[in-house]
Amino acid sequence: MRLRHSTMTLTAVMLGITASARAATTLYVAPSGNDTAGGTREAPFATLQRARDEIRRIKKAGGLPQGGVTVEIAGGVYELAKPLELTAEDSGTAEAPVVYRARQGETVRVLGGNVVTGFKPVTEPAVLDVLAPGARGKVLQADLKAQGITDYGSPAGGGMELFFQTKPMWLSRWPNEGFTKIVEMVGEPEKRDRSMTYKVGKWVYEGDRPARWVKEKDPWVHGYWFHDWAEQRHAIKEIDPVNRTLEVKPPYHNYGYQNGKWYYAYNLLSEIDAPGEWYLDRETGVLYFYPPAPLKDGDAVVSVLPKLITFADVLHVTVQGLLLEAARGTAIEMTGGETNRVLGCTLRNLGGWGVRVSGGKDHGVVGCDLYGTGEGGIALSGGDRKTLTPAGHFADNNHVHHYARIQRVYRPGITLSGVGCRATHNLIDNAPHMGMGFGGNDHVIELNEIHSVCYESNDAGAIYTGRDWSCRGNVIRNNYLHHINGFEGRGCVGVYLDDGFSSADLVGNVFYKVTRAAMIGGGRDNAIENNVFVDCVPAVHLDARGVGWANRYIVPNGGWQMQEKLAAFPYQQPPWTKYPHLTNILDDEPYLPKYNVVARNLFVGGKWDGIQKEAKPLVTLTDNLIDADVKFVDAERANFQLRDDSPAFAVGFKRIPVEKIGLYQDDNRASWPVTHEVRPLQTPPPKAARGPAPTFRVAKSQKPVTVEGTLNPDEWFGLDEKKAMTIGEGVGSEKLDPKSYAWLSWDGEYLYVGMRNLVDPKHPLKTEPQWGENDAVEIALSNPATKGASIYVLRGYPKGQFESSPEAGAPFEVAQDAQRATEYAARIVSPSEWTCEWRIRLDALGIDPKSPAKLQFNLSARKTAGLQWMMWRGTGGHTWDVEEAGLAEFER
Repeated sequence: MRLRHSTMTLTAVMLGITASARAATTLYVAPSGNDTAGGTREAPFATLQRARDEIRRIKKAGGLPQGGVTVEIAGGVYELAKPLELTAEDSGTAEAPVVYRARQGETVRVLGGNVVTGFKPVTEPAVLDVLAPGARGKVLQADLKAQGITDYGSPAGGGMELFFQTKPMWLSRWPNEGFTKIVEMVGEPEKRDRSMTYKVGKWVYEGDRPARWVKEKDPWVHGYWFHDWAEQRHAIKEIDPVNRTLEVKPPYHNYGYQNGKWYYAYNLLSEIDAPGEWYLDRETGVLYFYPPAPLKDGDAVVSVLPKLITFADVLHVTVQGLLLEAARGTAIEMTGGETNRVLGCTLRNLGGWGVRVSGGKDHGVVGCDLYGTGEGGIALSGGDRKTLTPAGHFADNNHVHHYARIQRVYRPGITLSGVGCRATHNLIDNAPHMGMGFGGNDHVIELNEIHSVCYESNDAGAIYTGRDWSCRGNVIRNNYLHHINGFEGRGCVGVYLDDGFSSADLVGNVFYKVTRAAMIGGGRDNAIENNVFVDCVPAVHLDARGVGWANRYIVPNGGWQMQEKLAAFPYQQPPWTKYPHLTNILDDEPYLPKYNVVARNLFVGGKWDGIQKEAKPLVTLTDNLIDADVKFVDAERANFQLRDDSPAFAVGFKRIPVEKIGLYQDDNRASWPVTHEVRPLQTPPPKAARGPAPTFRVAKSQKPVTVEGTLNPDEWFGLDEKKAMTIGEGVGSEKLDPKSYAWLSWDGEYLYVGMRNLVDPKHPLKTEPQWGENDAVEIALSNPATKGASIYVLRGYPKGQFESSPEAGAPFEVAQDAQRATEYAARIVSPSEWTCEWRIRLDALGIDPKSPAKLQFNLSARKTAGLQWMMWRGTGGHTWDVEEAGLAEFER
């Protein structure tokens, strides 16, 4: 969206500085100063710590002067020997604040690292032999121990880093960009949720490259080993070039490992083969560096200090206009205190966060540029959730980009937690995972622009929260989210209210080219109102996972601990009673997605409706315009303001102030104008051609079928497998074994199904009637001749139990009718086989037995021996997604 930025000036109240509060005392600091000097302009101090100590002396001598104290810092480089630590005794007051600021027009670089000198060409033959041929003669080395640098940290993160020409350099890796993939895991799989996982990190790799790493001192790998949103770094234990296997050292990944997941290797001397790569021999302290430009054209800096500036119970102190960089951890940390500001600073090239605020009240981060951080950008936390007392912290007019270099996931550009924080007018872009995160109560996320995030992960949210009924009163209003579609284009989410999260208002936002733009994951009391969705697939997703696949996670003692989290707060007492529907939630079917509203939204292009069938009856859908010409001002140039004659206004749509979204020019901005690059959307891998849906002809019964669980050849076409429906495809249509076979017939009144299920005899059947957990079979069918027909789902187990499930959207009463119209029996024949039989009355399913149509149909078998989901036709999703399966055609 091309936005016209309004020129705005932050109020004196926001900055905590009044017009009359000009500092009566100014202290001066300069790189050429001396800490024994007087701190005047003519005789400045040399360090920030000396200026701090002078303010302490002034306060003890007679208190702060009217107007407070300003520390004016001259341009230059300040290599901190230790962090600048501010405590309660360093506080100002509202009338006499303390300000540390850069001299106007000058660049003040505060370094938490050391400039490295003494680089020379690599001449040692043993090292040259290891280096890639193209890098020989280009890689330089420096002895860090000789320069007093001996603490290097770990390659797992949080250790020393190298920066050159004010940019992060890359710890040597392969491949240089992107990932390689696991060919095949080694060992026996185990069950993890609904998938297979391998607990031990050992796999077959592709190609011969890892053979080069056998003699490396400390090789590592970093990857997404199971979920697309969970990464981990591992030291390599062993590489076997003969069998092409690689094994990592414990601790193994919490979720385990899967075939086809992506990773790269790093911390490898032999892989310094491109400009910008480096490697540190932690035994000798020798740094190897392939500079991208001559060293005379910039400083090589290594990070040393864990932090740069800390605030502990500090009041009314502002840090303004500084450039803070090269710490191993976070640049600025605040705990407790009140009304402190980080104003117009640049925070870059850090191993941790830019700014972290915990506790206290009314702290603000305003007009800053934050980039190149190893973790997130700004974290604001405070307030009292039991009393719902707001913190009042805020992040305004900041540009946070190219962050989460090291910890790739769950390190947002801005995150809000606690009560009553706000994020406004920020620009967040180019990150591997989340743009923003929030948790707690009464936060406001407003007038922000977010794009090009989640590019290295899937099932992730540009704005994310989840798994808590007590987090209420949050507003996500008038933001612009665009160009977000996940790793390999396989889909992520715009605003992600995950796993039962409830009570957020999504109002007046613009979503452009975002997959699952607004997602409610089984929660309730959420509002999606007055938003614009353009080319989103889908625009709105809403499901009922709390009574479906996720039910086992959210029972009282389950992994989500929803009721325990709620019980931690006085949710039935004031002021908590201000939240509708919360007081009596436990008596109101809490796992159903009730009270969600989707109203007065504009849906243009893409697909608007991702609301699952089982959730749709509970959603209020009102006055939404779908694929109408809503008369944008200039959609081709992504100007989604509405013309005055837009039909949207007739249904109550309110104009969105798009001209105010994002950064604005202000004297307190760290930089202006601001440029930012939109990352091209990734292209999903091509889907395998599936061909037309298969049709299975259901023959007339040869003789009456007795439903007793034993397959009689006379009743079932001689048990000829050529006449059977074969159940042998996985979710993605891959071929699986051992297969199941089903014979189908009908007699003008009933549909009959007989199934033979082959299993691995090495693993005993799991027979308890719990779908997804144990061995079972499933029939799913829908009558396409009936508009809006439900999908009927019937499930049977090896000991004869069966059920009719409403999971696919059938109303409860309809599912009960289907159960009453069904007979089922099963028998365990041997350790390698069990059989079952069905008789289903057609008219009870709304199917005319005199003239049955082709039915959308699928048959599935859950086999726990191999943790397999086997289908007649793989759907790519749920077993009961019959529109992706095949057709059953009844012979006359």
